[in-house]
Amino acid sequence: MKKSTKFLNQPSKSFIKNAIVLTITYLLIQFITRITILITIDGASMNLSELIKTFLFGLIYDLTTWLVIGLPFLIAILIGKTILFKAFIFISNFITLLIAISQILFFREFGTNFNFIAVDYLIYTHELLGNIWQSFNVPAIILSIIVAAAIVYNIQLKFLVFNRKSYLNFRHCIIAIVLPLIFVPIIQSSWRESISENRYNVEIAGNGVYEFVRAFFANELDYDSFYATLPNEKVESNLELMMENEEFNSEFGIQNAKLLKNNFSEKPNVIMITVESLNADYLKIFGGNGLTPYLDELVNKSYVFTRMYATGTRTVRGLEAVTLSLPPTPGQSIVRREDNNDLSSLGDAFKQNGYARDFIYGGYGYFDNMNKFFEGNGYTVKDRTSIPDNEIFHETIWGVADEILFTQVLKSMDDHFSKNEPAFEMVMTTSNHRPFTFPADRIDIEDGTRPAAVKYTDWAINDFLERAKSHEWFDNTIFVIVADHQALAAGKSTLPINCYHIPCLIYAPKLIAPGKSDRLISQMDLAPTLLGMLNLSYNEKFLGHDINKISADDERIFISTYQMLGYVKNDILTILTPDKKAAAYHIDDWTNATYSAVEIDPQLLNEAITYYQGASYLFKNGKLKVK
Repeated sequence: MKKSTKFLNQPSKSFIKNAIVLTITYLLIQFITRITILITIDGASMNLSELIKTFLFGLIYDLTTWLVIGLPFLIAILIGKTILFKAFIFISNFITLLIAISQILFFREFGTNFNFIAVDYLIYTHELLGNIWQSFNVPAIILSIIVAAAIVYNIQLKFLVFNRKSYLNFRHCIIAIVLPLIFVPIIQSSWRESISENRYNVEIAGNGVYEFVRAFFANELDYDSFYATLPNEKVESNLELMMENEEFNSEFGIQNAKLLKNNFSEKPNVIMITVESLNADYLKIFGGNGLTPYLDELVNKSYVFTRMYATGTRTVRGLEAVTLSLPPTPGQSIVRREDNNDLSSLGDAFKQNGYARDFIYGGYGYFDNMNKFFEGNGYTVKDRTSIPDNEIFHETIWGVADEILFTQVLKSMDDHFSKNEPAFEMVMTTSNHRPFTFPADRIDIEDGTRPAAVKYTDWAINDFLERAKSHEWFDNTIFVIVADHQALAAGKSTLPINCYHIPCLIYAPKLIAPGKSDRLISQMDLAPTLLGMLNLSYNEKFLGHDINKISADDERIFISTYQMLGYVKNDILTILTPDKKAAAYHIDDWTNATYSAVEIDPQLLNEAITYYQGASYLFKNGKLKVK
């Protein structure tokens, strides 16, 4: 007898039955999750039409997601081993329920579906797990999920077919793989925006897994959707007032047109060393305990900003602040965003003055999108791939040892000097990063710990400066040493101010007299302040100030995580949160970050919104582009 060639033969029917059971299970769990969120969130719309659209769009997103995440189960069926198929089903139930519980708790905390805040938490895994452990009875929750997964599994057993006839043939496997390739690109998260004016309903309609993946690749937490806002016209007028001597045009954005006369006999080179995770309190001037003996000595020979504060907690935030002179936009740094080329920048200001511009990094610059960002903004990138193998005698996963990196800086400067062109070198170190290893016999502490890495980085900077002294360009070079952020940015208080304090030294023994500024200055103010010290003319779109050109009343700083946006002025910390709310605190002790809750000052809130919304608005609308 000939074998049946019908499309829906018995094995196909068995497979389809199993696929339907698994699909219905997933959709039911998602439906119950939405119902739970809907009845536990105060404020969602209960309008029948909007409820129907909420669940209808939710079904579309759920089916799309299941087409993708259901593929492993199809593979399990193809393998043809009953025990593997059963194991996959139980694991599927557990993971689906775990995500559902996480989504419910996340919604209770933030009033929204998974977004870049959730992605952010994966970056801060230690803090995330610690917070979960302290906030919830984790063993009880996990046990409950296991029991629930087992109950669902036992119900499924009544409908599933576990025999050879349940296994899929190759033809149907191809169809199952092609379907998501067709539908996933078509489905858009933006469709749910038409559901309702009520933001809760829009968020409830989304599928947690789908939104998480979308947020991961979108790299953005939209300011207007999640934070307190002002009309864009008001933001524009506020910026014009707050920037005082600058100009604001609604078509082109902010214009910092500085016409200054350079007093140097020839334009000095600038080498900006952005040091990985260099806390201010490592240095003796801020209470350090001897980890930075060379920087401690250099303080007396440099112009030092004693009250500079980083804008964020990651390298890309530091690079964003010093390069673009902008407050941090919520979500991901502009360094990692799309369409971040041809922006107004410190490098462009130097370009206007005839400088060559390099970004020099000891690691692979594809990390954090650094190469693409700096190349797209006119820098020549020289990363790990540019370093000859015979010059690398020590490296970690993050990059070569700092002393090897600085050798590349010396070579680059020699090359520019030979061409008789001034140079701006943007240098990013890596050694003060786990695993904290470095070449032997450099310092008196064994490697493997952060204190040792800090002391090695201090040694490497001094070694670089000593080597640089023998080069002809040294006397006409300004060295800027600034941290990208602190090593740790977590504390007992919200946005602990002491965890953003960073050192900034400007060393140029033949050009700039040693001194000390106790002015409150943001990391994003460094670019215009440095250009002002050099008396270089430029036309840029900086939101930062030249600290030497503003009054003490206008001093302010910005501190943030990906979701918490802080604005500090007059000892008041105003925080914008991703639920369109704000809070205010008086900073009682800057060193220990102790705060007292106070009433929100309308003027300070207005300024905070203007800066943060303004930065987001200008970037989103292309008004930071170089014209």
